[in-house]
Amino acid sequence: MHVYHHFDGGVVQPFEISGTEITFDLRPGQRILNVLLRAVPEHLGIALHVDERSQKFILGQGLLISKDGETFTAVPVEKTGEDTLRTTLSPRSRDLRIATRYPYGRDALDQLLCDTRQIPHANVRILRRDYRTVPVFSFGRDAEGKWHHYFMAGEDVWETAGCWVADEMVRILSRDRSFADRLLETGVVHIVPLASPYSATLPGASYTTLEGKGIYGAATWGDPAPPPEYALLRDDVTRAIEQKRLGLLLTIHSWQAQSEYSGLETIRTAGENALEGARLAWASQTLDTLIDGVPNGQARLPERIWHAGLARDHLLARHNTATFRVEITTLAQGPDGFKATARQFLENLSRISDWGPVCNP
Repeated sequence: MHVYHHFDGGVVQPFEISGTEITFDLRPGQRILNVLLRAVPEHLGIALHVDERSQKFILGQGLLISKDGETFTAVPVEKTGEDTLRTTLSPRSRDLRIATRYPYGRDALDQLLCDTRQIPHANVRILRRDYRTVPVFSFGRDAEGKWHHYFMAGEDVWETAGCWVADEMVRILSRDRSFADRLLETGVVHIVPLASPYSATLPGASYTTLEGKGIYGAATWGDPAPPPEYALLRDDVTRAIEQKRLGLLLTIHSWQAQSEYSGLETIRTAGENALEGARLAWASQTLDTLIDGVPNGQARLPERIWHAGLARDHLLARHNTATFRVEITTLAQGPDGFKATARQFLENLSRISDWGPVCNP
């Protein structure tokens, strides 16, 4: 049996092969695993050494297995020791890819670009700065009075469930023209499936600078000079804010199966600004409408967020602008759940006509 990881999104951790069993050490932290096993035995044992955080989500989600490298299914694992999880497979395949996240990297983004390149109503904008690029899928014809809605995933690259939701949103609007036309009557939709495409293989940081430094990229919205991708997206959103035309801004993240809910939220206070009175009531109603029918969906409205550099806190503090964030769960749901989530968010967006309270009225 041989272990390979030299492909987009491939990550290997310390491992040991003993007979027909392979053991990976995923300690410390939620260390990512995404490898190809070749010359797999007829019966394969897989053991994972995990810490408490990794144990919780892998027990809830399962270990991801693929025979073709593209279609992943979750198989249950069993706790057999204080820090050990195990499963036994009879794959009937000499090649087997295993992962702890549903892999989404530049390869998946390239496939999406190819699959939608001939869709006449899908405009792919390539934002570019300092040798970095961010593809943005934009739908709808801009006109005075139309809202600009943003769905952004992949700020933290290992939170791949969010990337698959955004990927499916692009596919829905590409293939379902009648639905797209209805949604786009009053707005333009911009979808970013992978905000940080060059860090998709890194287990230790959400973003890697040109100098090779790993940083928490999603929390750089408030920096004077964010990394190029985040600066480009921030500039795009800021233009819509200045025009008082920003509608929904939803950043799509995933705590994997650490939570049983896909949690949608905004915040009430940041800096010297706060959502109060009718605007707070609007935010609460909008949360309820957006999460309605979303698989495992739950909404909350906390007072503040944990990091001033994240999009929600920065935009409320700096521009008095209300934006939203969701954490997609992988507990008891995989690709089908991600697809249903994408569809429902778009359906729910079409039900909301008043986005005036987003920006300071």
